[in-house]
Amino acid sequence: MLGLVQLIESIPAPGGYSDCFQITSLAQGGYLRNADQVKQILNVALHESIGPAEGVVAGAAFRAARHGELDQLSKVSGALSNHQLPADIRGASLQMGTHLWELSRRWEWAQPIHSQVDPLANKDGVHNAVAFGVLVSETTAQQVRAIAMYLFRAARMIINSAVQTIPLDESDGLRMLSSLGPTISELAQNYADRPIDRIMALHPSLVLQAAMSGTLYPQ
Repeated sequence: MLGLVQLIESIPAPGGYSDCFQITSLAQGGYLRNADQVKQILNVALHESIGPAEGVVAGAAFRAARHGELDQLSKVSGALSNHQLPADIRGASLQMGTHLWELSRRWEWAQPIHSQVDPLANKDGVHNAVAFGVLVSETTAQQVRAIAMYLFRAARMIINSAVQTIPLDESDGLRMLSSLGPTISELAQNYADRPIDRIMALHPSLVLQAAMSGTLYPQ
């Protein structure tokens, strides 16, 4: 449990989702002004971009690590390197994954999995969902919880960036994160055991367009 808390609370990489979904630039430009707008971006991103791509891969990486099938991780990682996915998503994924993997070298409980996965990570780089899925397998036996924690951390990273740059009160961020609980739980159930050949991700610009117009997942 302490390992899971450490994983969730780990310091995120600079940029990452914030740059991918233009959170900082939208806030600085005055286009992102309140918690409702942030929540709408999160809803679309979780349903159409982060969830059906990285959420699915986090589950697949968790299963491979949990079942001792680490030879499958190259295939799992390759799913997120697929050029059919938006370049912004791929770039942010590798940036955040490399940061998380290097950060986790300091955690004693993560050392056994590092010794097994480092050759792959050093060869191909490591995507965020792969790094998280492998690490979280050391802290829980439940795939749905593992995926939910990935989505929770992703949402938290975006919310924290918005709170700092809009700026918003920290209590607004906590309320947003709490309100996303049912959505994250439902998505985690949906993505459990989904094969990696079914991943997809809406381009971040289309996520923002849909979010700002309210055409998907209206509040």
